Amino acid sequence: MMLPPRYGKLYRKLPPAAWLLTGVLLIFIILSGFTNLNVVLGRVWLEQQPLQPVDALVILGGGVNQDTGVLSFKTEERVRTGAELFLKNKIAPVVVVTGGKVGANPYAEAPAMSKLLQQLGVKENYILQDDQAQNTLENATNVVTMGRKLGWKSVIVLTSDFHTSRACTFFRNAGAPPVTCRAADRSTVTQGSPLRRWQSTKGVLREYVANCYYWLIGKR
Repeated sequence: MMLPPRYGKLYRKLPPAAWLLTGVLLIFIILSGFTNLNVVLGRVWLEQQPLQPVDALVILGGGVNQDTGVLSFKTEERVRTGAELFLKNKIAPVVVVTGGKVGANPYAEAPAMSKLLQQLGVKENYILQDDQAQNTLENATNVVTMGRKLGWKSVIVLTSDFHTSRACTFFRNAGAPPVTCRAADRSTVTQGSPLRRWQSTKGVLREYVANCYYWLIGKR
């Protein structure tokens, strides 16, 4: 098929570097959607310690749909893992869900997380909510303040694997008691579709940017 003249001229004008970059981007997009590239990239930031009994299991929010209020699959993954730890492992006497209305989103994360926990069998009186945090730094600050009032001596911070390092660093810097980092179990939510793999890759890339930013401003 012949290209229209204007596109043919553009084709001839593009330098080799532009074609190379385009090819690399296409390969990256394909790998992101059809392989476990996001898992490999995310392991760079994975921090995980052995499970042990603590005073509170803290689950960090990871997004909620601003049109429907439905949890993102990454947040669902964290909540499902947390419910299993709480119900089967009996790892803590309370579960804390933290996440507010981020940006222009009219839905807070914590209430939706609490609702799913209850659907999974966790009784409401065992759930504490922080529905004010706008980001990971505020997750840490708000929960540490809550913990001081309640006299917690140890906590588990549960989040996505690629988010564990930064999240636990923020909790420690905020003055949290001994922190055990745990990564959500990816197998609790189906990961296999290209869309979800691509969304996971975007999350990992965003984490790389966030880590660089917080290093630059001295918070990491």
